[in-house]
Amino acid sequence: MVGYGPDAEDAVHDTFLIALRHITALNDPRAVGAWLLAVLRRCCLQQLRRRRGEILTAEVPERPDESASPEQRLEEHALREWIWQALQNLSEPLQATAMLRYFGSYQSYEEVAAIMGVPVGTVRSRLAEAKRKLADSLLETAGLLDPDLSLRSRRQQRFYGEIFRGLNQHGERDRFLSHFAEDLHLVLGGKSVLGRSFLASEIDGDAKAGVRLEPQRVLGTGPVIVIEGSFVNPPEDPFHCPPGVALVIFRQAGRARRLHLYLSPRPPRIAD
Repeated sequence: MVGYGPDAEDAVHDTFLIALRHITALNDPRAVGAWLLAVLRRCCLQQLRRRRGEILTAEVPERPDESASPEQRLEEHALREWIWQALQNLSEPLQATAMLRYFGSYQSYEEVAAIMGVPVGTVRSRLAEAKRKLADSLLETAGLLDPDLSLRSRRQQRFYGEIFRGLNQHGERDRFLSHFAEDLHLVLGGKSVLGRSFLASEIDGDAKAGVRLEPQRVLGTGPVIVIEGSFVNPPEDPFHCPPGVALVIFRQAGRARRLHLYLSPRPPRIAD
């Protein structure tokens, strides 16, 4: 259905993630083969629709099913934390690429390549390596969940929510910039710029124009953070900034040392 390549590998990978979450709902163990093939076919259809640029909803919603039992909700929550914990064991380039591809709004190979500033072939090879290592890491960490993972995730979301709110509502420019190292390595549009001064000038220009950046999603708990947001332009200049933005932040000792900034012609799809 999708050919012999990365799309097929992604469909198989997605099938087994869905199976991990929903295998307990299968009443007849003898039907598992047919069930897996049906899930795989649906995942292949998702890949074909992505190629046509259709907007999809998630095959398995992150929002809890109100009809699910408390035990089922706990199991799904534990699985998400298990996967996130395993991601932390990947190298930073693999971790960032996997987060963008499987958990972000800008997940096509072309978008991930633009965000990371690498060729599409590099994205494909990184994802293949990430999936191999992620499978091993999931096996190694089974039953060994970090009890503080959810707490760190909530703290991360609050932290970035606060610094963006301070920038947008109170003009706390210096506080925002202090999160970034002075010798920040900024990647924008595939080009690298050294230093925090370029970021400062962009922030000053947007503030002068009356533009706000509203964060919509924060992914990650470790040294790699993905932030997706929407630009809010002033009524008199509605096209000053594009609708969407993705930031990939690489941190060391609590400060951002590298920042990949991607401007998108569409806002993030937070409902996915």
